[in-house]
Amino acid sequence: MKKMDLKGLACPEPIVRVKKAMVDEGEPAVSVAIDSRVTRDNLAKFAATKGFHFQETEKDGEWEIVIEVDSNAAPAAESSPAPSGKQPPVVLCTRATFGAATGDLGTILIRAFFKTLLNVDAKPAKVLFVNEGVTLPCFDRQVIEYCRELETLGCEIISCGTCLDYLGHMNDLKVGRAGNMYDIASAMMDAGHLVEP
Repeated sequence: MKKMDLKGLACPEPIVRVKKAMVDEGEPAVSVAIDSRVTRDNLAKFAATKGFHFQETEKDGEWEIVIEVDSNAAPAAESSPAPSGKQPPVVLCTRATFGAATGDLGTILIRAFFKTLLNVDAKPAKVLFVNEGVTLPCFDRQVIEYCRELETLGCEIISCGTCLDYLGHMNDLKVGRAGNMYDIASAMMDAGHLVEP
């Protein structure tokens, strides 16, 4: 079993290293030492996505995690292209306002944008919140409600876990899930096109 000390590494480095060992190099199991709750959650999601067995022990804010190939588990289904063969768009929300507008106007516009997403023909596959955009799925009641409706239509809502942690909002997320840079970069590269309000 390959042992990896990943303490102190920022997102997405721990995921990148574990993926390289297990997926690219074919390691059947890794033992990982980490010191971040965000990294622990990201590794758990990675293991679930790949159908790997995940086991953890935690002591004083540090984790020992074992991730193993589980021959009995099937990997989670990958997202499939839109029926027409064209990939759906992905929304990248980097601010709490729409465009460069600030104050009340920016708030009015960003709420109108998310409400309108429910009514356009081409629904986004994913909505990604990064930087100060992560405050929207935490605190803006209207955007939270629109995002919940988008989820019922099959749209995945992902907020940057590093951003949430940095801004002190990890426990404030009301819709979707906290993701990592691997999730965000993959979604951006797979998008039919990016829409940045």
